[in-house]
Amino acid sequence: MSIEKTTFPSRLILCFIVLIGLIVLHVIPLPILEILVLYVLVARPYWFKDLVEQIYAEKKPED
Repeated sequence: MSIEKTTFPSRLILCFIVLIGLIVLHVIPLPILEILVLYVLVARPYWFKDLVEQIYAEKKPED
């Protein structure tokens, strides 16, 4: 079983799509975004840390 590594632009586009979906759901008076943020803060899931590391790994500071 092989796991494909996604590239930075495709990962970023996926994040934007998910965020736009959450924004659309946020229009409905359901606290979906707040529940997701609370889950990330309390459970500290590995997928979130991995996602943040992948996003920032591609952006290196210029000297």
